[in-house]
Amino acid sequence: MSDAHIATRGFTLIELLVTMAVAAILLTVALPNFQNFVINSRMATQANDLITALNMARSEAVKRGANVTICASSNQTSCTGGWQQGWIVAAAGTPIRVQQALGGASALAGGADVASTITFNSSGRTTIPAAATAASTTFTLCPPSPAAVQGRAIQIERTGRTRVSAVACP
Repeated sequence: MSDAHIATRGFTLIELLVTMAVAAILLTVALPNFQNFVINSRMATQANDLITALNMARSEAVKRGANVTICASSNQTSCTGGWQQGWIVAAAGTPIRVQQALGGASALAGGADVASTITFNSSGRTTIPAAATAASTTFTLCPPSPAAVQGRAIQIERTGRTRVSAVACP
């Protein structure tokens, strides 16, 4: 048998270049959308972490028949620092749940109506004063700037219920 009859297998240079061009186009289109997907998922997860802690504080207050607090905590042992640095849920000064600082350069801030400590009483209601102008308190969770996705507004009503809605971030 001569060498002329041996079939070669593989890609030609043209086929390889066309495949690489198609892959480059797909990555150019998909990568920014994937980054937005990751940031949006992080926002949802972080908002859910705060809501879970708030709901836990409320249910523990009802279950124990005593006040339970959730407070901002930079060291995860005492009520110091800002909400972005983490928080703790505590009953009678004993931590029940600890949350570390938010990742991904997310920003969590409370407006003027958010104190550094939120307390739930034995009926599950918050200690937002009845004389306060707002019947709720709102946290704002924002992605890193420039914000490619919407942030989250986490609202806590006097009754202890929580709500989340989309909010535009700077």
